[in-house]
Amino acid sequence: MSSNFYFPIDGDYIPDPFSIYAHYYHTHDCPNPCRKYHISSDIDSANAIAESVLPYLASRKIHHKIVKSQPLLIRQSTGHQAGKFITVYMNANVGHVNAVIRAIGTLLATLKHENGIKPCPTVPKSRRYAHVFMEQPLDDNLFIYGGFVCNPNE
Repeated sequence: MSSNFYFPIDGDYIPDPFSIYAHYYHTHDCPNPCRKYHISSDIDSANAIAESVLPYLASRKIHHKIVKSQPLLIRQSTGHQAGKFITVYMNANVGHVNAVIRAIGTLLATLKHENGIKPCPTVPKSRRYAHVFMEQPLDDNLFIYGGFVCNPNE
């Protein structure tokens, strides 16, 4: 990982010049429809979360995007997208809570216990409903939200 960015500069992550995200693409397009998950992080925990979660997702060739840098995460954490640090896109036919989500939850629980990482204090809210309704947590430590089926461009 670069000290200026949360994602590795390895060619698999492509920074979007028109958004705050870097996208992970591998050999095929993002599934559509997909299950969409949000992984949360407070500002101080973002590096540790990225260094643990991104290799896990990339090794499984799971499409995802991440907020590119700390200044952008700070900006996002005060707006409608608060709580959405890493967005994961999985095939819509997988279970709502599946082996990948459970494994990431366990990974983050271990980091919380050993390193004191924390999720964003703001619970993500659904863009689909004008950021009025909070997304449901999928792990006991409040790092993973969502899992709803949607168009990945939403």
